[in-house]
Amino acid sequence: MSALRVISVTGGKGGVGKSHLVANLGVLAVQRGLRTVIIDADVGLASVHVLFGLTANLHVGDVLDGAALDEALLTTPEGLALLPAASGERSLTHLEEGQRFALRAVWEQLAERFDVVLIDCPPGLSRDALFSAAAAERVVLVATPEPTSLLDAATLAHALHQQTAIRSLDVVINGTRSERQGQLAYGKLQACSSVAPTPKLSYLGSLPDDHNVRRAAALSRPLVTLAAASPAARAIERLAALLLDGERALENAGGSLLGIERRLREADARRPD
Repeated sequence: MSALRVISVTGGKGGVGKSHLVANLGVLAVQRGLRTVIIDADVGLASVHVLFGLTANLHVGDVLDGAALDEALLTTPEGLALLPAASGERSLTHLEEGQRFALRAVWEQLAERFDVVLIDCPPGLSRDALFSAAAAERVVLVATPEPTSLLDAATLAHALHQQTAIRSLDVVINGTRSERQGQLAYGKLQACSSVAPTPKLSYLGSLPDDHNVRRAAALSRPLVTLAAASPAARAIERLAALLLDGERALENAGGSLLGIERRLREADARRPD
């Protein structure tokens, strides 16, 4: 069995392309022969299943209420498993501690069955957003070149430093006109982040502004299968190679907890009273 990879994708605000990146990374992981599941943790605006043209009859809230996990899991045409969120479900917008404990148990079940767990985090600074990000071995922070997006990303990075055990963040700049613009935006993010302590920031790469992304969304198809040769699809493939193909030793390899529960306990230990 491959070493488990738990990767969360987060952002300082909505609309930066988190879900799009998660969906396409999931497809590329499956193409590599990795058993992969996406957890849509954005209960406010659950959208990952829509990107695949699927309808969610059950969601994570139903699982927490006693529904069987396998009944809630969706399978995309590409063979990717997906646990949908409950869009607009007010009872899940701010999880109580008992609900978080139950959610951890659900995520642990998934971690035992898959090689790759991709978590689409809620945007922003809520406790649930930080909780979702803290479950991962690697955390990808997505921003756009817009100054407000970079400031929001820096603020989120500071909150992750203060309230979780996350030590490093991989940064992706989305919607760029060139790789140079992505690098410049990353430099601005570093400057914003110098005002307050953050986890170590590493530039993972940029995703170009590509009309094929909007076409894929309109057709409810993953970009990497609809237009694999498009600039954005090639850029996502490069990110996937960095996240999925390396020989990076993972802390949780062979561990009984498989990373998620331990990471969340560490995050709780770091959280101020």
